[in-house]
Amino acid sequence: MALPIQQETVILQLTQAMFNAAPGAIYLEALVTQVETGQSVADLAQSLMGSTLFFGKNYAADLTPEAFADAFIQDLIGDNATPESKALAINFITGKMAAGATQGEVIADVTGILSAFPTTDSLWGAAALAYNTRNAAKIIDNLAGDTVSAGDKTGAIDYILAQMAAGQTFGATVADFISVLDGMDHADPTWGHAAALFDNRIEVSRYYSIEKAGAATDLATLQQILTGITPDVATVATAKAAVDNLLDNPVIDLARLDGANGFKLNGVIGSDDTGESVGSAGDINGDGFDDLIVGAPHNFDDFYSGASFVVFGKASGFDAAISLSSLNGTNGFRLNGVAGGDAAGNAVSSAGDINGDGFDDLLIGAPISDVPKNDTGYTYVVFGKSSGFSATMELSSLNGSDGFRMHLDKADQLLGWSVSGAGDVNGDHIDDLIIGAPIGERGYVIFGKTSGFNAQLDLASLDGSNGFQMNGLEAGAQFGNGVSAGDINGDGINDLIVGSYYGGSGTSYVIFGKASGFDAILDLSGLDGSNGFSVEGAAEGDEAGYSIDNAGDVNGDGFDDVIIGARSAGIDGKASGVAYVVFGKAAGFDATIQLSDLDGSNGFRLEGVADEDKAGRSVSTAGDFNGDGFDDVIVGSYAADANGKDSGSAYVVFGKASGFSASLDLSNLSSSDGFALSGLAAGNSLGKSVSSAGDLNNDGFDDLIIGASFAFGGTFNSGAAYVIFGHSFSSAAAAKTVATDSHDVTGQDAALLLTGVNAAMDLI
Repeated sequence: MALPIQQETVILQLTQAMFNAAPGAIYLEALVTQVETGQSVADLAQSLMGSTLFFGKNYAADLTPEAFADAFIQDLIGDNATPESKALAINFITGKMAAGATQGEVIADVTGILSAFPTTDSLWGAAALAYNTRNAAKIIDNLAGDTVSAGDKTGAIDYILAQMAAGQTFGATVADFISVLDGMDHADPTWGHAAALFDNRIEVSRYYSIEKAGAATDLATLQQILTGITPDVATVATAKAAVDNLLDNPVIDLARLDGANGFKLNGVIGSDDTGESVGSAGDINGDGFDDLIVGAPHNFDDFYSGASFVVFGKASGFDAAISLSSLNGTNGFRLNGVAGGDAAGNAVSSAGDINGDGFDDLLIGAPISDVPKNDTGYTYVVFGKSSGFSATMELSSLNGSDGFRMHLDKADQLLGWSVSGAGDVNGDHIDDLIIGAPIGERGYVIFGKTSGFNAQLDLASLDGSNGFQMNGLEAGAQFGNGVSAGDINGDGINDLIVGSYYGGSGTSYVIFGKASGFDAILDLSGLDGSNGFSVEGAAEGDEAGYSIDNAGDVNGDGFDDVIIGARSAGIDGKASGVAYVVFGKAAGFDATIQLSDLDGSNGFRLEGVADEDKAGRSVSTAGDFNGDGFDDVIVGSYAADANGKDSGSAYVVFGKASGFSASLDLSNLSSSDGFALSGLAAGNSLGKSVSSAGDLNNDGFDDLIIGASFAFGGTFNSGAAYVIFGHSFSSAAAAKTVATDSHDVTGQDAALLLTGVNAAMDLI
């Protein structure tokens, strides 16, 4: 049964007072449940005071109880208690955690206890007064903003403290103040503007949370809803229009990543080009969490020898920004290139488990290596293991037991310009890998095995039993510029995908895997639809195939699909760029597929926004980012100008069972279509690389990683990469799983969300 408007209004007012935010449909429903079961506004306010969010501090989940207790007590009490009293509090906390209490439960308990101490208490009175004063000031600021003078704010704070001294709980004083402000005449000379501001904010909060059923659960968005509202009633219409735009054209603000919804990875030194390549590393350390890898090919330790960085996944406790220089072997590690100019990290990927030991392995391309000949290129495989990672690994030290190096004895190949795990291409149940050498017009497939690898593998030795070579059909076409694999025809064996973008419109190739064996050299001219097929670009100069990837199963039909980037296509302008999704199927492929023939039933195109945006420079599966059971895709547009010239953008497009049109304009994504992400400043080049990161925090949603190789990552042009955690974008699904800063609230936990002093309503 719907709640009366008066009670709905009180809930909207409460979230404004406590968090300076709209509740959104998800948390409005949770609060409604509490009111329906008899909770008063005062009780709800008291419970919310004990939340991690209201306290305003997050703590890493992997802190020891002692370290957490020490940090929390310092944040809570500061210098307002003696060292002896602090020691007592720390012992109390560690005892509770030894008995199973979580960080959130401790924060709720201890803040509630401290708030109730009389200010005359010899041990805790000063700390209680400071804490309650801080909380009262937060409430007044949230409600009044800058509409009243500092002196009047101080008077209001003193009133709240006096009521608490007389025996009221903090929650009761909040409820009283809300009631007083709600009844205030807008013409009142002192509080009238505050009352008008309050009413205007509540009207917009109602519009978002109830009329539009906005389903955001991150605090940044819920606060953004109320941005720009003043006592002037005209600002209400402006704010509502902004809500409509937010819901119709969703954009995730990378500046608001806070560790709970994602994080930023900062490069180490200037001009590193950190984020030139990004990817999932699979689960390299076997802890059940996917890991990620970021390439910095211009790392300057030895004149652009390059470096790559692996960051381990974990359940929670990510900082908002992580410097890659902080990796120490326990949270990830660094891999150094061998020699100046190698550009190790130009391409990075998970290799899958190519040695069959149960741990995923890494692939790192160093395409400009001059050994043994100029620009020959190297590619390195690094084996995963359960532990024992040092802070730094030298790729020069690989000896066959911990990984190996692949090479050629030919100049001008750029071996390792593109690298990818290939899954199981030959049906032996061991993962394989694929490497591109676009200047040499070659692609190489190396079969995995359990019998061990030597420290070096000469790719000239591939004979069909250990792998094979593919040669491009047209000189100068850059065959191998992009490589990937997936099971496009659903036969249980992975298929290869190779891009050849230069000359003509660009061509991509899909080569079906098989268990019956391969020759040492695979002849692409023999692809006839039964053993694979080619995909031709739509128009001369489109550069279709510059980037390619397995798109996952976008339409949920059980077949992997292919995504192809055509960065120079011009449907919406000169080099606005296009990405194409080609659906997989069991059989019936023509020898050649024309991208211009995609009509929504066999695939579709994603059209870039503006001239020279170069959408499709990078493309990837996004995994199932929104948890709806369909794989999604991501398209990088590194030269887009959303926040200044070449700030860059990336676009996530959601999969679905049906209803694809022949084309989708990336400038007009609705909330049901997907969303956009934009670089934070001119020149960032966000979208230079894009990838699914796997499920880093193991919450059931796949995550994203996006490179911005020219971003300010702590030093000039050091580059950065952004990780965005997957989550639901629908109200119904979001009501079932709400991400918090330390845990997930699901099922019956939602009913207990605000019950009692131990409840911690974490809105992120």
